[in-house]
Formats: sequence, structure tokens, C-alpha cells
Amino acid sequence: MNYILSFFLIFPIMAQSTFKTELGPEVKKILTKSGFKEENLSFAFKNLDGPNDFFGHNSQEPFIPASLTKIFTALYALKNLGADYQYVTSLYYKGKIKDGVLIGDLYLKGTGDPSLTMARLMDLAMDLRAKGIKKINGNFFYDESVLPSISALSNFGNGDQTYNPGISALNLEFNRITLYRDGAKRTKNANFVPMPPMVHMQIQKSKKSFPLGTRYRYREDAGGEIWEVSEKERYNLFEDIPVRRPSKRTAETFRTLTELWGIPLPPARPGTLPSNPELIGLDKSQPLLRLLALTLEYSNNLYAEQILLTATKKKSILEAATVLSNWLKKSIPSCELPLLNGSGLTSEHQVRPTCFVDFLDKFALSPVAKRGFMSLLSINGQSGWLKSRLRHPDTNFRIWAKTGSLDYISNIAGVLFTLSGKRYAFSLSLTNLEKRNIIDEAIKKEQDPGTNSLAKRSNRLKKNASRWSRQAKVLADNLLKHFIQTL
Repeated sequence: MNYILSFFLIFPIMAQSTFKTELGPEVKKILTKSGFKEENLSFAFKNLDGPNDFFGHNSQEPFIPASLTKIFTALYALKNLGADYQYVTSLYYKGKIKDGVLIGDLYLKGTGDPSLTMARLMDLAMDLRAKGIKKINGNFFYDESVLPSISALSNFGNGDQTYNPGISALNLEFNRITLYRDGAKRTKNANFVPMPPMVHMQIQKSKKSFPLGTRYRYREDAGGEIWEVSEKERYNLFEDIPVRRPSKRTAETFRTLTELWGIPLPPARPGTLPSNPELIGLDKSQPLLRLLALTLEYSNNLYAEQILLTATKKKSILEAATVLSNWLKKSIPSCELPLLNGSGLTSEHQVRPTCFVDFLDKFALSPVAKRGFMSLLSINGQSGWLKSRLRHPDTNFRIWAKTGSLDYISNIAGVLFTLSGKRYAFSLSLTNLEKRNIIDEAIKKEQDPGTNSLAKRSNRLKKNASRWSRQAKVLADNLLKHFIQTL
């Protein structure tokens, strides 16, 4: 451990949970040059080849993991569903077909595929055509009974982010939809149209200003979705918004696709597939292993929450997260935490750096995914959110990790390969909790940004958040480069 002692003053004791270190001069120099303070930084490193080789800074201080949470979700899903698990979306009918007319009912049934696309939904429409059905003399039902229908993944944020859509047994195209503005420069003179048209979705205009970063406001409606646009906001010709009623949207889109083949369908209604239906066609997702690789590489919240709901067989995101928390605490004693969801889309999670390194120490190299679990992570200089980071011959491909970020939160955790040939599980976080808390408090109070001092402070912080994030990534990369070269 001499190579560590030159940079860290280590005080070893028996219990890892109380293991402490002090920053060495080189790390302090990097930190000071960046403008960050020691309390903004926490990290933990654990040698995968030697159980006693552990060091860190603020390693027992909880931090907000954000999307690092998805690492836990992915491993739990693989253990409980298996790498080959596939989602199925099916089209059935009940009745009889005579002269191209279905005298009976049509059923679109989903099992929660988070990756369903328009193209694959079109395949089911073509299956309907191949069956010889040209008209429906009955009803068109969509069956979402296998899983709960949830209007948003989390109550976190402003409410109109496309990364926080609804979720159900019938998801489609990441549960986001494009709005078309008819071209008028002034919002009050423009019309906004969903593409494809959604009969259950209304776009209404508001004369009020929205908080910084909020471009649309959602209002609950018994029969559909109502989104407000502000007359004081400038909108692009095309803009995406999240879908709050995914199954209804998927069914209405299917109607649009069948109409392209000259097959009109009745309005979509919720219903349950009866016994002994006739199969028209089915679509299978990619295997779970591939879906989880995409979940981690692109940090997809919808994928993570849907997969966790499926793996736990629970009816709410919180219930599913509770199951995950209990399993995690039992598997890794240093992970004493309550999780609220499986994606990390919240600022209320609190996890210690030691939890992540202990988790990765146990599972990163395990063949639970038919190959090492580590290979599902992004690679620096190569893939995902790490593609452009530490992209140099001396550091390329030496970090296999997951990132997680919110405003004033910047994290990375995974496996690091040093130039000396060692392998470390690591977790590194940069946080400004004071600024993060101001933003969270303003969102909770939903104050008018023009009249409330808290909201004004929050808006100023949001404007500077991107710059802080860039600076945090530079600091993190400088620290990781230092560890690659010196450990």
C-alpha cells in the first residue's frame, strides 16, 4: 500500500464501516485548483484483488446517488427474471371473421415492454391486415391489467420533463409525444397538435408565466390529458412532452396505424382479455440482458422503473423500491438505505460511498448476466455518458462505470483499472447540498418566480447548474486520472 500512503494518510481499524482517511497533498492540490471544497467531495475505493485495500474521503457520509441507483435495479432484475426474459405485446380477437369483417372484439394486450416502438406496433397492424380483417363490428379494447398504470415515474422536478413520463403495461416510444406548433410566432395565436393526433389529449393556453425550465403544465383530467402552454413562453415548431396515460396513447396510435391500411377501428377502451381468445400476432422485446445494457448506458428512467416493477411484481414504484431496498440491505450490510424508486429520479435517496464499492466488489465480476455484470456499464472513451471522458491513450477503457447527476449533483461509480495493473471498485461524488436544497424547496412550494425570493434564487441557481456540472466533471476526471496513474 505504499503507493497509496504517498497520497493518503490512512488510519486502519477493524470495522470497515468506520474506516477513515485524510486527503493527501496531491488530491488536495487538484481539489483546490478546481475551486471545490473538501466537503463537496466524497469517494471510496476498494481493491477487487485484495479485501484489505480500502481508502476513501467522506466515505461514510451519505450522498444523493441519482441514476447510480439503476446499478442496484439492474442486478436485482437479472437475478429475479433472468438474462433471457422478454416482454410480449399481443393482438387478439374474440368472435368470428366473415367476409373481412370481425364480428366481435379486438384486444391489444401489453405486459410492460419499455422498448416498444412505432415500427413494432406497425407489425401488429400488418398482422391484422394479413388476417384478412378489414372492419371491426364490435369494440377495440386495450388490456393493461398485468401492471399498474402510473401517470409519472416520480414527483421530482417541474413535471414536464420527458425523462419523467407515465408508465403502464402498454408503453410506446419512451412514453413521450411530439407537439406541432402551427407556425404562428405568438403562442396565443398558435395551435398545438399532438403527432399522431390523440383524441384524449388537449392543449390549452395560459396567460401565466411558468417557473424557470417549465414549458408545459399538466392538469389531471378524468378522461384524458390536459397540457397548458404559456402565452409568455416561446415554443419551437416541434417539442416533446411526456405521456401521462401511456396505454391509451399506445392504443390510439395503433388505430392511426391500422387506418393507414384502410382498417378503421372503434375508439379505444380499457378492457380485459377474455378466456380462449384467438391470437392475431405478437411482438417480443429484446432479452432483458440487452434492455438492461441500454438502461445503464443511456440512464433510461422508464426502462429502470418498468423492469423493477416486473421483477418485483408490485403495483407501485414505491412498493417495488421497498423490495429492492430490503434485498440490498440483506445482500450488502453497508447499504442501509430506503429507496423510493428504482431509477434514482429523486433527491431524497441517501447512500454511502462504501455501499457502492461493497456492492461492486461483490457483483461487478460475477457472471450473473452470462458475462460479467461489469460489462453492462459504460466505458470511458467508448460508450454511453462516458464516451467523451478521459479519452486519451493513457486512460481510455480504464473506467467501466455508471454516472448519475442532478443539478449540483455529479456522481460516478464502477470499476477502475490502474496503470500498475490493479482493479478497484469505486464511487466518487461531487455535491453542493446547499444549492440543491434551495432548488428542491422552491419546486415543492411551486411559487411564482416573479414574486417569491426563494423561487428567484432557485432560478438563478438553475441557470448556473450546467456550468457547475461541467466543472464537476472536469474535477472528477482529473481525480480519476490521478488514481489511474498512481494507485
